[in-house]
Amino acid sequence: MLGGLAIWREGEELRLPQSKKTRALLAYLALEARPIRRERLTAMLWEVPDDPRGALRWSLSKLRETVEATRIVSDRDTVAFDAADAAIDLAEIRGLDRTGFDAAPAAALAKAAEAFRGELLAGLDLPDCHDFQAWLVAMREEATALHRRLLQALVRREANQPEHAVPHARRLVGLDPQDAAARIELIRLLIAAGHGREAEEQYRLGSRLLDEAGAAGAQALRKAWIELRDARPAAAREAGLAVAASPAILLNRPAVAVLPFDNMSGDPEQEYFADGITDDLITALSQWRWFPVIARSSTFAFKQRGGDAVAFSRELGARYAVLGSVRRSGERLRVSTQLVDAVGGHQLWAERYDRRIGDVFALQDELTESIVTQVAPEVARVEGYRAERKAEADLTVWDLNLRALALINKGTPEGFTEAKGVLERSLALNAGASHTHALMALRNYHEALLVWARDPIDTSGEVLAAAQAAVSLDERNWLAHAMHGISVMWHRRDYDTAAAAERRALALNPSATLAHQFQGCVLIFAGAPREALVHLDAALRLNPQGSNMTMLLSDMALAYMLIGEHESAVGSAQRAIGNFPGDIRAQQRLIAALGHLGRRDEAQAALAELARWQRRLSRRYIELTYPFRDSADFEMFVAGLKRAGWRDD
Repeated sequence: MLGGLAIWREGEELRLPQSKKTRALLAYLALEARPIRRERLTAMLWEVPDDPRGALRWSLSKLRETVEATRIVSDRDTVAFDAADAAIDLAEIRGLDRTGFDAAPAAALAKAAEAFRGELLAGLDLPDCHDFQAWLVAMREEATALHRRLLQALVRREANQPEHAVPHARRLVGLDPQDAAARIELIRLLIAAGHGREAEEQYRLGSRLLDEAGAAGAQALRKAWIELRDARPAAAREAGLAVAASPAILLNRPAVAVLPFDNMSGDPEQEYFADGITDDLITALSQWRWFPVIARSSTFAFKQRGGDAVAFSRELGARYAVLGSVRRSGERLRVSTQLVDAVGGHQLWAERYDRRIGDVFALQDELTESIVTQVAPEVARVEGYRAERKAEADLTVWDLNLRALALINKGTPEGFTEAKGVLERSLALNAGASHTHALMALRNYHEALLVWARDPIDTSGEVLAAAQAAVSLDERNWLAHAMHGISVMWHRRDYDTAAAAERRALALNPSATLAHQFQGCVLIFAGAPREALVHLDAALRLNPQGSNMTMLLSDMALAYMLIGEHESAVGSAQRAIGNFPGDIRAQQRLIAALGHLGRRDEAQAALAELARWQRRLSRRYIELTYPFRDSADFEMFVAGLKRAGWRDD
């Protein structure tokens, strides 16, 4: 139950019924462990059908085919699951909790900890079945509480062996990144184990999260950090722990300060608009979670103080400052903004936006979106150059991750190979860094998709594993959810879970072009290409020069082809190939679209070009790497290839 629902008998995993409600019924019966009235089950899962009891009977028959028939015990009024001699992970952990985790044998605790593979009954949500969904939410809350108590017991048991306790403490923090007490304990253990650099990173991350949330634990964390830092042994000091008490100085990752935008209109009523832009930028930049963003309470002090904005940003501990102004003239509005290196004082990027005033809130959203999708990548780009110039001995997790991201964006086999080594070094420094796991998932995904991996399907499992690790370490990491969604679709073809994960990524960071692109990709293969184009167009609008432009245009080509707009498909595929001639996915889609248009000579030339990059395009390859939910979409794609002259020899 702890993760996706799975059943094993004598070491062999059983095939589950395809019906989601039937699987939900099994989970409910197994966890309730008592006879349930049929009326309760039909009301919970089949509120609408004409024959709900018939639907229940059908589901029970499917369950009897899955598990031993005798385990489904039913009479005229009730249904129950006979759990005799069956091991149910959550039920076993409930039993340990009743006797007390602290009193349980070490082996039992270790086994229980390993059972938590992910969210309880992941992918089994039924939003339209309100009673079941309410039950599922309650069960998930219970499972999380059990997991927390279990990890706390493991940390207590291993308190005198910090190296053994640290992994449990990391997972405990991952359950609730805003739990100050858990983070303080993790920092204490890291210092005791000699991992001073990771202890500092955990302090900085926790301090930022608690400050942003306005949580009461921020002050307790800061006080504990100073005490632990001052009490650390000399070896830990030499390992690189910060020596200054100022929270701003402790942020050795590059912080960004968004200073209040100037109202240049001469109209005091426009002050709210300038402040609104500033507030929205602080929020939107924070959603990227790649670098600390100075809180509003600190930056808005500049409005009363005035003076040199760049110098003020340095005082706050920011390496970068976002400055701007708002000017209104009649029905026209001009917003100017710039990104400044607060250390050197020079301008890195500037832009001016001229708009006609209409819906003020919509205009504010549009401007915020336009600015933040320029600022965040620019900070990453500049920091990437800085990391490349650093000596190897001075590289931090942040530096290594930036190096890896630059290598991934190259899109070459050599780049992917080198990025893997860099990310492995980063994980050796801090295995609990969610962003590093998310970047590993991104790296594996690109390698698998571009067929430079020896086994793309096996690699898709590696993508999923890295993404799940990233989500478990930081539930608010948008990139982790985006990678989880795309990998669930590729590896398990679970379109509903994939789409939900991408929606979560976009909720966490609406400006994330990659999340829009992945949502589009999921919708294409789920059978909704028109809806997919909405997200793909959004990604293109947000970042028309993005590093993923080639794959984005390739996805657009496939979506256009599936809705019968083959000319548009050809245009998008050709633009993708123009960006990167080695994009075999774009080449495949160009060939299919040309085939549907009957442009055989061009299609033959495209087939010859594809042969230079991909030795053989087989039907098996298409089945494995084009995970269409609807077989008609698959056959349409193959038909285009055949009309172009492709043969599966």
